[in-house]
Amino acid sequence: MKRFLERNLPPGYNYKPEFLAIIGLLIWVSLSSLIGFFIAYSHERQALFIRAGTQLFLDESKTMPDFMNILGTRLRVYFIFGALILLFSSAIHYVYYYKESKSIYLMRRLTSRSELHRRSLLIPLLCALVFAAIAFILLLIFYAVYMNSTPKVCLTPDQWQKIWSVSVR
Repeated sequence: MKRFLERNLPPGYNYKPEFLAIIGLLIWVSLSSLIGFFIAYSHERQALFIRAGTQLFLDESKTMPDFMNILGTRLRVYFIFGALILLFSSAIHYVYYYKESKSIYLMRRLTSRSELHRRSLLIPLLCALVFAAIAFILLLIFYAVYMNSTPKVCLTPDQWQKIWSVSVR
């Protein structure tokens, strides 16, 4: 991993603070998404039940809100932060060539014109793709929890289709 990073970042660039910040951001966003979804889901699921003394009874006349209503905008944060990482991290890498290492002239003399852009854009692009992939994995996990933990009589049909109809808009 270290060799891959050194080969695809500006020469002499100290990537550890940036890498730790991105990992920390990813952990923070993931934990807040997980906690937020499960709190919202458990609140809506508990509303399906009626308390009679110490027992809970399912009120079959109630319906669970749609999955996308419970999910809300929790996963959009991944795409926003992925885009911000791509923008700012690649800008930092380009500025590093001009200000810190002053190796921009060396990079321009290389036979491969794409070397400068690859070293400045590849790692931020991969980080943005990791954020998008984790958002998709969480979407599948949240959907599986929603479909398997919600009583079948309280579900409205076509939840999977509603995900894609909302995301297309």
